[in-house]
Amino acid sequence: MRLSRHLLLAGLVLGIAACSDQPDDTLHGYAEGDFTAIAPDAPGRIVETLAREGAHVAAGDTLFSLDATAERAALAAAEARIEAALARFDDAAAGARSPEIEAARDQLDQADAAAREANDTLTRTRELFGDGHVSQARLDQALAAARTANARVAEMRQRLSLVQLPARENQLRALQAEIAAAQAERERAEYALNRRTVAAPADAAVHRQIRFAGEQAGPAQPVYELLPDGAVHAVLFIPETGIGGHAAGDRFAVDCDGCAAGLTVRLASIADAAEFTPPVIYSDNERARLVYRAEARFEGTPPPPGTPLRFRPQP
Repeated sequence: MRLSRHLLLAGLVLGIAACSDQPDDTLHGYAEGDFTAIAPDAPGRIVETLAREGAHVAAGDTLFSLDATAERAALAAAEARIEAALARFDDAAAGARSPEIEAARDQLDQADAAAREANDTLTRTRELFGDGHVSQARLDQALAAARTANARVAEMRQRLSLVQLPARENQLRALQAEIAAAQAERERAEYALNRRTVAAPADAAVHRQIRFAGEQAGPAQPVYELLPDGAVHAVLFIPETGIGGHAAGDRFAVDCDGCAAGLTVRLASIADAAEFTPPVIYSDNERARLVYRAEARFEGTPPPPGTPLRFRPQP
């Protein structure tokens, strides 16, 4: 947003020149507005404008929106990454899934059955060896087979215990960091999407619409020019010969075409250096006069910016 001063000075010369018969203590000037240019933070195509010239808007009212296709896609992608990261964390925290646990349990059952059979075979072989019906080699084979089967049972029992354990703490911390990064990305995407809709920064009148739907806007390409409530002040010019008689706080009666009766202003500031009378207000006998630019605050409803004004000092 940029502040700009827009002076509607049409007719100002005529308005001042017509006052050449005013008393010597009459000062001249005009109403000036501090306008605010409303532009988006990033460039884009305007898809909708909602405010109309001359209307009044409240702070927070939506003024216009830009195309947000890319921003919505970025937000959807960020939300998908969050869901995926949460699912990975839940799986790791819970341990292996049911099918993996069931497979490990089945392998343990098979190892138990094989071990029982090997142990039964070893028992029968020992009996036969005692009766002299089998050789020592046959007994050694049965003993080795039983030992192998029993070792397989122990291995499968340990594997079942491991698959039922949750992930290690460092794995969980890494997954938590992944979730936090995805959430931060979503926040950035939401912010970018929200910035594609621009609202009024303050209560204001819509002075001018500069760009319309379908056109491009950007930081240096404003869409509206607003006049915030209370953003009109008076500009008056004090002759060099009379500068010593005025100071901040002085009050002046204001006269203009359309001004409310009894309208006054209070002097707020006076420039440090003199300047030649601005062309918009001088008459023939004022052309070469040096004046000091001063600004004053209205005490009452101000006239529109650009209105020619006459000021009379008040005691």
